[in-house]
Amino acid sequence: MNRKKIIYLIFGIFISVIFLQGCVKTDNTRSEKQDAPIVIASKPFAEQYILAFMAAELIKTKANATVDTSKIGMGPSELLHPAVEKGQIDIYPEYTGTAWIAILKQPVEYDKDVLYKKVTEAYNQKFKLDWLPSLGFQNTFALAVTRETADKNNIKTISDLAKLKDLTLLGDATSFTREDEYPGLKKIYGLEGKQKVVDVNFYYEGLKQRQADVALVFSTDGRLKQYNLIILEDDKHFFPPYETGFIVRQEVVQKHPKVKEALSLLNGKINEKTMIELNYQVEVEKRDPAEVAKKFLKEQGLIP
Repeated sequence: MNRKKIIYLIFGIFISVIFLQGCVKTDNTRSEKQDAPIVIASKPFAEQYILAFMAAELIKTKANATVDTSKIGMGPSELLHPAVEKGQIDIYPEYTGTAWIAILKQPVEYDKDVLYKKVTEAYNQKFKLDWLPSLGFQNTFALAVTRETADKNNIKTISDLAKLKDLTLLGDATSFTREDEYPGLKKIYGLEGKQKVVDVNFYYEGLKQRQADVALVFSTDGRLKQYNLIILEDDKHFFPPYETGFIVRQEVVQKHPKVKEALSLLNGKINEKTMIELNYQVEVEKRDPAEVAKKFLKEQGLIP
């Protein structure tokens, strides 16, 4: 190789090194200036949409952080949990009973305070996730009857219901086999009756049309208000607790300390009646969950 070619080769290498150093510096500067947005996710039903959008509004206004809401409605816990572990999402609303039974694979715990403590400790140690305090309500299983049925038979509790004969019970494909549903109710309360399997979306119409006496529902479903149904008191505390709170990656809390503070503004602010009303607005009145969430926060004085 002649001298001229050697000089060109050395010059080319020098220019390449300078170029690469410039690229690295530019990338580092970009990453320092542009923090990744906080990704908020949820399960795909009204209540979760509403709570997730509440989180987004509070973080934007109180923590002054950017948020990504594209993962709201992403999927069930079985999809959300691996995603938050991997850092693909940062925050989502969850229920203590679901976390304990479905994620941690533990036997049912009926004491809500004990359950909350166990769940928060396990999530902290195993997953490096912070579980924030309860929002003030739980969305658990419940038995619902029409107001007419309740008044006619003087029914207020599940024990009252169990005393009646010739009952027709509405459930879906799993209701009559899962131990935390009808089989367990039969053991604890002695509840018996004709079993009628239908799609969960037909429960409410089924009760209204008197095709059954009682149905297993979720305790904060907006259709409870629509159909004016009565939730019977679980007087023997059979159904496990499903208190609601936000799960947050600890890395996010460390990087954005105000996020935890912002979300904590909702602690104890939502009871079952309020959540039923909010769900009703989305499920029945077909309002935008983001707008429902924002309106609630404004009414509570939590955002301007």
